[in-house]
Amino acid sequence: MKPQIVTVLGMPMDEWQYESCLAHCATGEGWATIYDIQSEEEGKGHATTLLLAMKKYYEGKGLRFGGSVALNNRMRRLYQKCGIKEYL
Repeated sequence: MKPQIVTVLGMPMDEWQYESCLAHCATGEGWATIYDIQSEEEGKGHATTLLLAMKKYYEGKGLRFGGSVALNNRMRRLYQKCGIKEYL
């Protein structure tokens, strides 16, 4: 699983997809941050698998990896489950 570069709101982002799940991540010098994650089939583990792959990929490149403020409790629980720091 690897990202594709897309433009979101005029900004280049890495777009990740796994099964029914889609996520966007911005990167910079020394960091990578999740901006959004959406799953069409909640509860099937697609988001968990995707987030763990993203974490492994970016941390493997030596980047500090975290997520933007969770938009809901479900996203916050995913961050916690995957060991992803939520930037408040």
